[in-house]
Amino acid sequence: MTVDRHLCRAGGLQWHYREAGAGHGGLPLVLLHPSPRSSAMYAPWMAVLGAHCRVLAVDTPGYGGTDALPALPSGMADYAGPLHALLQTVAGPRCVVYGSATGAQLGIALALSQPQAVAHLVLDNAAHFDDDERDRILAHYFPDLAPRADGSHLARAWQMCAQMAEFFPWFDADEAHRIAPSPAPAAAVHAAVVELLAAGPGYNSAYRAAFAHERAAHVQALRVPTTLLRWRGSILLRHMDRLLSFPLPANVAMLDTPAPPAERQAAMTAHLHTLTHPA
Repeated sequence: MTVDRHLCRAGGLQWHYREAGAGHGGLPLVLLHPSPRSSAMYAPWMAVLGAHCRVLAVDTPGYGGTDALPALPSGMADYAGPLHALLQTVAGPRCVVYGSATGAQLGIALALSQPQAVAHLVLDNAAHFDDDERDRILAHYFPDLAPRADGSHLARAWQMCAQMAEFFPWFDADEAHRIAPSPAPAAAVHAAVVELLAAGPGYNSAYRAAFAHERAAHVQALRVPTTLLRWRGSILLRHMDRLLSFPLPANVAMLDTPAPPAERQAAMTAHLHTLTHPA
């Protein structure tokens, strides 16, 4: 399955997105990525999803090949308007939206502001943080990665990406915060570092907005059909379960997915297929 790349100007920005499965019936599926990654991370999965539906993976503003917002965002809602303009142009009036981490918070913001555009919202790695946790994360999670003559910013970026795969939050590199039994492969860390540095000095813009938005109240306010994925292997499992402990509206359902990546992807693919091809 071929995954094509496109540019489109909408909502005052030039966007970059990937697409597969053009020509299939059903609702289009839109994938929104975590920070500071890009739609490139979804390309292998898109080759699978594209066998059943039209799927688009969008580089969110400031990441991958999409322009940054013209002004520093005050919150996740600042991203929703431009994203809606893009989706109306390239996906049509209604679509299924899947988002992970920052992408989940962007999907929530879109569904809250433009509920008519979201046929179903699928939230992956969505959580709830209390105010103290959030303040501590916002104070320590985002080191200054401005270029330095001695290249020390590169070592700092590598440390950040390597520890993100082992600990949450990454700056608490101790056994109490371990989320993986061993370090990530160097190639995986390298790929994350490349995308982190490509985002430039504003790499933390959507990242910060997402952490600030990670509140149960926003999920409770949703009125569109929504699936909360509970991934047993997630770095945020404890915080996911905290979100699930809140009273949630009847339109929000939970789907438990297994820890092994291949099994998890199969479960998500099957669920998304039912959503893009409703009976």
